[in-house]
Amino acid sequence: MKLLLHACCADCTIKFLAAKEDLEVEVYYYNPNIHPRAEYLSRLKAMQKICGEAGVKLIVADWSPKEYFEAQNRKGNDSRDKKTRCPRCWQLRLGKTAKIAAENKYDYFSSTLVSSEYQDKETIEKIAQEEAKKNGIEFWRPENVDCKMETKGFYKQFFCGCVYSLQERMEEKYLEE
Repeated sequence: MKLLLHACCADCTIKFLAAKEDLEVEVYYYNPNIHPRAEYLSRLKAMQKICGEAGVKLIVADWSPKEYFEAQNRKGNDSRDKKTRCPRCWQLRLGKTAKIAAENKYDYFSSTLVSSEYQDKETIEKIAQEEAKKNGIEFWRPENVDCKMETKGFYKQFFCGCVYSLQERMEEKYLEE
């Protein structure tokens, strides 16, 4: 059985690869939300390293921030509000992953987002299930995979990846001092 795994960071990808059970996993790096480009490339380099070490195929989508900003800036959206901004981002990435998985005859799709300690797992899983139904593919969620950020000798990020999250982290850091 083949699984297309959307992944945005190396830590959570390692955890998923360890829990893959009897699935043949290919990793899909689709993250138009990650900014600036240097951040995107640092995360990609870490993904290339762990996928290479694990012998797992890595599929890298074009980096197109325009897709992310178009999803964020539809009429009535406030990108500064995390409660609406994050679900739009998850929808974009999960929707594209489900579509690619269905078109390429994978049996399942999944995302490391459902294991991150920093994300709203319940909302992410709900969006993933909706995208699975819409695209005619099953969403796979491993049992007991929680991503606790650990350093494994590769790049360690400190924000989700989007410019809004970066700004929030900088404000937290410098307003606390």
